[in-house]
Amino acid sequence: MRFHRHMRIGAVAAVLASTAALAACSAGDPPALNPTADAPVASTSPVATATATPQPSLASAAVDPGVYAIACDPAGHARPDAVTVLSETQYRIGGWNHLNGVGTFASARLAPTEYAISAQAFVEQPDCDGQRALETVLVKKTYDWDRQHANGMEASFPAESLTFGEVSDIVLELRVDAATTAIPSASDLAAAYGDVLDEKQLGELDAQQINLELTLYGDGAGAGAQTMNAGIIVAVDPAEFADGWVRVAVPREDLTFYTETDYVRTEVAPDAHATLLVEGLRINPETATGATVRRLVTGVGGEFDPAAKPELLKEMGLTFALIQVGRSA
Repeated sequence: MRFHRHMRIGAVAAVLASTAALAACSAGDPPALNPTADAPVASTSPVATATATPQPSLASAAVDPGVYAIACDPAGHARPDAVTVLSETQYRIGGWNHLNGVGTFASARLAPTEYAISAQAFVEQPDCDGQRALETVLVKKTYDWDRQHANGMEASFPAESLTFGEVSDIVLELRVDAATTAIPSASDLAAAYGDVLDEKQLGELDAQQINLELTLYGDGAGAGAQTMNAGIIVAVDPAEFADGWVRVAVPREDLTFYTETDYVRTEVAPDAHATLLVEGLRINPETATGATVRRLVTGVGGEFDPAAKPELLKEMGLTFALIQVGRSA
């Protein structure tokens, strides 16, 4: 599986998922334990809030974990007892879009409005038997961390009464859209940043995959505005799955659970705050481990000039057919 987890090396690499507030953007990089968080700003698109509450005794059917090709059928694949964020009959997605075509976003390939997370892009798909799916192009900055998640997706569902202890998995079914995907190659990154990053740092910056940071965020775990979260960065090979439908199924054991206070994160056991409610799910575009040039440079005590280099944007064309959070008994 191409999943990345905090403090582990091997089939699963190290990273904590972001719990930045909606429209995640920062004027300063977070601490090392928190490589991808941003400071909050106002959303440019509302977050839809669920109202239905399922029977808490019901459990979602297990899904094979991993990243693998599927036939598109959100109506057929949706589990009735899971929390459904997006399906053929359910749309709960909000989001933000900072891309404006100028400044650090001047190199964006599309018009600014094309990056909006909008129900207008929830349209029928010929390769999905006419079922609807959400077309997006998600963008991550590689140079500076300011507004590094140039756009992103979020759904709020507190009325589902799902607790962190009940979370069994996160499942995405999506298509990698080659025509709207533009990921800087290793050569591109070396040419742009090779005089400020060494070879090892360039390798840490990105691995030319589709990367998404999935964050289940929750209510307070204690005093001082502390919040509970569970997350992961996943990877999909854009060459292997180009223009095909893919299932990304993350089991509970691959999630990192942590609390956060003022952007300082502390990893906790999965059952540490099992009774706290999951408030929603955030999906951020990412680099392989959430790094930017700025974090890599300042992380070793170097000086960073935000105006010294052009911003290389990592653009990922993705069409989402199904997004669910599984519920255990």
